[in-house]
Amino acid sequence: MLMTGHYPPRLRRSRLRLGLLALIAVSGVCHAQSAVTATDPAPSALAPSLASCVSCHGVLGAGTVAGAPRLAGMNPDYLAHALSMFKAGTRASAVMQSVAHDLSDSEIRSLAVYFSTQHPPRVEGAHPPPPDLVMAGKRLAELGAAPNVPACFTCHAAGGKGNGARYPSIAGAPAAFVINRLHEFQARAKAGTPEPGTMTAVAATLNERQIEEAAAYLSVVDP
Repeated sequence: MLMTGHYPPRLRRSRLRLGLLALIAVSGVCHAQSAVTATDPAPSALAPSLASCVSCHGVLGAGTVAGAPRLAGMNPDYLAHALSMFKAGTRASAVMQSVAHDLSDSEIRSLAVYFSTQHPPRVEGAHPPPPDLVMAGKRLAELGAAPNVPACFTCHAAGGKGNGARYPSIAGAPAAFVINRLHEFQARAKAGTPEPGTMTAVAATLNERQIEEAAAYLSVVDP
């Protein structure tokens, strides 16, 4: 939902079937891997919008090795705000804008709450990153790098668990997503002088090696 990508044509042609399969999968897995309270939206109440989400982000929103971001466990206000920006066209992503365009405010809120209550493990199928990248990424996340690269956890809280609606959780984020997202921030920085303290400004100070280090480490941190 938060990441640009492409729905395979086969999934577009089989949207109804996907929705049914997704709901069956959700109902079977949620009991084992998440603690949804009685006030959380039931998966059946979110179809077919839920089907659009899980087709890219996974049944419980763990993200994918291909670069779809993790939605599970994120702050619901952050998720709802992101979806609202996609709907309004103020956040770029052709795929996400097409998904969010027809969502009502209540559907946006329900989806945000639903994924915020999911707690799957880190995305499966990824090759373990090189240990040297992980260790360097850990230092970058915890301590930053002189002279002008702040620690990731300064804003995103200890362990990258997130800090309210403004600073999302980055723990367990797929490496491909982190790399792609930081590149997006860098492209934005080249288009105009970024405001100090923003992710756009921070990303502009990173070199490619540091981006790979941060991505490697965050991908192995338990969410």
